[in-house]
Amino acid sequence: MIKGLLYIVLLTLPVACREVPPDYPPRAVPAGLLDSHAALNAGARMFRRKCASCHGHPSEGRSERADFFDPPAPDFSEPRYLAVDPAYLYWRIEHGKTIEPFRSRGSVMPTWGPHLSETEIWNLVVYLLSRSRPSSANGFRFY
Repeated sequence: MIKGLLYIVLLTLPVACREVPPDYPPRAVPAGLLDSHAALNAGARMFRRKCASCHGHPSEGRSERADFFDPPAPDFSEPRYLAVDPAYLYWRIEHGKTIEPFRSRGSVMPTWGPHLSETEIWNLVVYLLSRSRPSSANGFRFY
């Protein structure tokens, strides 16, 4: 009985501790975007300019600067980001620290919605999702 309960707790713990809040608006990914090399390359360039100082450069994971953040900036090279809904990433980039639960947790994530176009945000999403894949899974790595 105790082993069974422990097993259930261990299975549900990753869901309970996930970063993604349960309520974010649904958003349809533009058709074909997740497989677009052009979007991936554009997202990689945008990431280097706008995001790498906190989230790290390709193949290094989160930057040392992020160690001082509380909560720390996510390391998008972690495999758990393979399962993240692209609509969530879009929402998080668009609104940054202005939304709950991130505001009350002290997030320093900038709000990019007023500064980036919808296409630019989607390109970042495509790139972020690619960072969590091993290079053999998608056949290429763009930086």
